[in-house]
Formats: sequence, structure tokens, C-alpha cells
Amino acid sequence: MSTRTPTSGVFDTKTRPATGPRVRNRDEVVDDAPVSISDRSTANRSALNSPSKSGSLSRQVARHLRSRIMQGEVSPGARLPSETEIAVDYGVALVTVRTAITLLESQGIVDVRHGSGTFVSDFGAEIKAGVQELRSNTETIREMGFEPSMERHKGETRAASEHESARLDLMPGEQVLDLQRAVFADGEVVAYSYDVIPIKTLDAQMLERMGQGSVFKVFETIGITPARAIAELHAVSSQEIAWGPQKPEQGLFLLLDQVHFDKDGKPFMYSKSYFVEGRFQFVILRTR
Repeated sequence: MSTRTPTSGVFDTKTRPATGPRVRNRDEVVDDAPVSISDRSTANRSALNSPSKSGSLSRQVARHLRSRIMQGEVSPGARLPSETEIAVDYGVALVTVRTAITLLESQGIVDVRHGSGTFVSDFGAEIKAGVQELRSNTETIREMGFEPSMERHKGETRAASEHESARLDLMPGEQVLDLQRAVFADGEVVAYSYDVIPIKTLDAQMLERMGQGSVFKVFETIGITPARAIAELHAVSSQEIAWGPQKPEQGLFLLLDQVHFDKDGKPFMYSKSYFVEGRFQFVILRTR
């Protein structure tokens, strides 16, 4: 998987006078001058929808900034404009921008240095995601600048196990869809997904669509909106998880084990996503 080459775009490539170089390592020197935002206020504001349709304004600003960064419009190590400038650019309150920046920091997209500013992280070629925000794998991969795709390995109905019934608040033996997929980024497998979904929430057409793209998107067509998830992270070593020609030899994975809930607090999917070591990285923001 190759690293994207930065190109010009939404962020103007003109910079302010440098305050001095920042040395990242012995061989690399990065200019600390912030990348200025060109006169795109109208375009940036039009990219934001009403909070009820696309999540809070802070999440929309974070999503839009993340997309601009991942498209290579600003290079790793470059300093972003001030929070005040970004707020004016998007036509939102300063607290909205601060929340968006905090979200991007938790995902490893930016590095906030108090007294210096906010800098774009040097995240390399791995897919990087924060565990605090509930997003589909396809959303994460696309926003990191890669092309997501899915390959359905298995999709059959069966009785839920005792463990699955407990996690999904089902009666013993209720029917579920057992969905197994390989998750790709630019044609390279980055994860293996095992999803268990109660059949009672699906019709025949939805059963057919499951596994062809984002499961979240399919649920949203029937008014089930993912609102939160209770998740656990585990390191796993196994040769029984993966399949196909890109099956990793070492069998090392980071397991994201989670139950997804809708806005009414009802569980609608139990998933186990096994992310291939070295191809997908989670970022956890810890503060004191």
C-alpha cells in the first residue's frame, strides 16, 4: 500500500513567514509556517449539512478537514491555520472547531502542540482510526485516502449461539445472519469481518445487499441509525481467522469486538473485526 503524494487543492500552498524550522528527525526538516486557507468559505460552508442529517457540526467539520488532509492538500508535518481562522472559514463557532480538532487528534490525524499550533501527523501508509468515533470500515478507509472494497466470504442464516443471544438480547435459538467479509484498501486486505445480525430486522432484499458494501448504509435505508457501540480490543494470534491469497502468514490481528446499538438503545449487530497487524492502526488519545 503506497503513501499518497501531496497535491495542491483546498489548502492554499502559500505560507506565512516561517517562525523557524522544526526538526522531526536527523534527516528531515519541516517548516513550521502554517498553511493558509484560500478564499473558500462559501464552498467549505456548503459542505456542511444540518446536524440532524449528518451528525453534529463538529463531526462534519472534522470529517471535511480529514478528507482535505487525506487527499494530500496539506503535507504531513505542516501547521494548520488557527482555530479562529478555521471557524471563520467554515462559519461555525470556535467551540465547534475545538471539538473537531480534538476528534482529529484522537484519530491520530493531527498533533496538537500547546503554544505552537496544530500539525498534520506523519501517519505513513497504514490505515489509522480512532476508537472513540463510531464509523464503518469503508468510511475510515475512504477518508484516509484509499479505495475501500469488500469481498463476501460467507453469508448464511443459523441459530444464534448462547453468547451471541446474550450480546444481542435475543431469545435462545433465534435466527441470525452470519456474515463474513474481507475488507480491502486499494486492493490489499486490511481486515476480516465477522458480523452477526438478527434476521428479524432484515427483509429478503436487505439479506442480499448485506456484504456488498457498508453494513451501516444498508441499515440506514430502513431507519436504523448506528448511534453507539460497546467495544473491546484484543490482540489475537490465529491461523483460523483469515482466508484467501492474501492471508497473512503470521496470523497476528487486533480484534475489535463490539455490539452496535441504534438511537433507541437496541442492539442490532454483533461484530468481530480482525485487523491485520501492520496494515491497520488504532489511535487512542490519553490525557491527564
